[in-house]
Amino acid sequence: MSGKSNSVNRRTAAKIIGGTVAGLVVGGAIGYLSRGAEVIERTVATTVTQVRTETVTVTGTAPVTTVTPPPVTTVTTPATTITELPAPAEYLAKFPNWEYYYSPTPRPQPLRYLGGSWMMYPEVAEFWEKVHKQKVEASYLDLFIMAQRIVATEGYGWDVAGTARFPPIKKAGIILPIPAEKLPRFDPNKVPQIFIHPERYLRPAQVPRFQYNLWFSEEDYTTYKNFALVPNNWNFDSITYLPEKLPYEEEGGHKFSFSYSELWNPEWKGRTMMQDEAFTVFSETANELEATGQITLSGANTNLTKEEVDRVYNFLLPIIKTGQIRTFWFKYGDAVNLLSTREIWLGSTWQPICYDTRRAGTPAYYARLVNGPFFWFNGDIVSKHTPILEDVYKFIAFRTDVWWSAFITRNGYGTLTSNYDDVRAYMGAEFFDWVNNGQRTYLPIDEIIKNWCFPERPELWNLEDRLLHALFLPDKYFPPGEKPREGKPHPRGNLRDLGSIEDKQKITRYFLSPDLPDELDYYTEKYNDLKAQLPV
Repeated sequence: MSGKSNSVNRRTAAKIIGGTVAGLVVGGAIGYLSRGAEVIERTVATTVTQVRTETVTVTGTAPVTTVTPPPVTTVTTPATTITELPAPAEYLAKFPNWEYYYSPTPRPQPLRYLGGSWMMYPEVAEFWEKVHKQKVEASYLDLFIMAQRIVATEGYGWDVAGTARFPPIKKAGIILPIPAEKLPRFDPNKVPQIFIHPERYLRPAQVPRFQYNLWFSEEDYTTYKNFALVPNNWNFDSITYLPEKLPYEEEGGHKFSFSYSELWNPEWKGRTMMQDEAFTVFSETANELEATGQITLSGANTNLTKEEVDRVYNFLLPIIKTGQIRTFWFKYGDAVNLLSTREIWLGSTWQPICYDTRRAGTPAYYARLVNGPFFWFNGDIVSKHTPILEDVYKFIAFRTDVWWSAFITRNGYGTLTSNYDDVRAYMGAEFFDWVNNGQRTYLPIDEIIKNWCFPERPELWNLEDRLLHALFLPDKYFPPGEKPREGKPHPRGNLRDLGSIEDKQKITRYFLSPDLPDELDYYTEKYNDLKAQLPV
């Protein structure tokens, strides 16, 4: 960084960001408000109490450790009299706790979002503009370059950023801490415990890097006072494959299908793909090689030494030269197109790519890998230059709330509050247990595909079950905000790929996002050389 606090103004920042700035103006409930005057007196006082005291005893080879976070913290929102609903009642009913985000008057400045499109949806902007009465302006960045682009702004031109590559941003000093007390729903005893106790799930060398990406200071590693980045989505990433072409199928958490090495199986030569990022390619490959005893890692999977990068490079080079790997995909749509048209049969992808392949009518599974998928989290950060800090805190809090936790499951993703009781009540037992606990749906897969997922595609209705399960779309079968279905798990119901959260935590060996390695330039140099070896 230059160190000049005013070296990048708003106009310059907009040029640096370079994405399409979309003023996501979704008018406030015009149809509702255009009716005759209707005054609804509604006084709301929101009080959320967080139990922030926890004692954990860890036994084993290490000495006994006792962790005591801060005492009870209570966040209280002053009573607000709502004289007229900001949107139709049936709309607001889909958003539990909407009153907490309500603003009685329009906010004078917009909320400027920068980052991943998968963390900012039109539905989010619509709610914010209707209920908080604040315009949302969004600019989107591709995942593989977002860290560099955000750093280049020096924190100007945005208020909140959704990022998946974080260490360079944190080191640049352009963010503010996010106090846990500004997140009324955060409870260290209830959130997925990998965020509080990563040492239970990850190799020791990875834990400090995981904590660095999540918390603002080392003190926060045990006190949980200040986030650097608030996770608004997380998952376990794997390989998408086409069961029409490969002799495998998924059965939730009941069995493994294959390992990451399947990408290098000569039987699929020219039909596989990897991601177009040095960090991902080297990290995923290093995990497979380390798990199978072919290399030894001195530290974290996400921070290889130059010598370790060279070993991975030397392993991949002959594979790349043979044409085994067809391509390294960069654009999300390209990956979906290659799979849905059956040009590619298996590849390292994000889970939404698997779902969008299914939307095209092409059966696709997300593999429960031998040697594990990898855990990742992405989330919100706050610019140190934002003039609307309290608005930003509330916006981030919204992305830990009930509706968002249900909504983001369309991608297979979780949130900080995915496993909360009120999320279960909102989603219903069937949806919640399918997402989190590895349970089957209440309806059989043939009925689901015919009546819910593809009612206009009769050519898909009578496929064998092995292919029908590979067409299941959770957002079609579980529309957020709809009345939960009643019943019990059906023997031919769908199981979520990879299984329950607990099972995935057991089989994962490492995390990836939002980390980036210290030797990123060297990774990139070696990776570019690898790509240059692809046969023309």
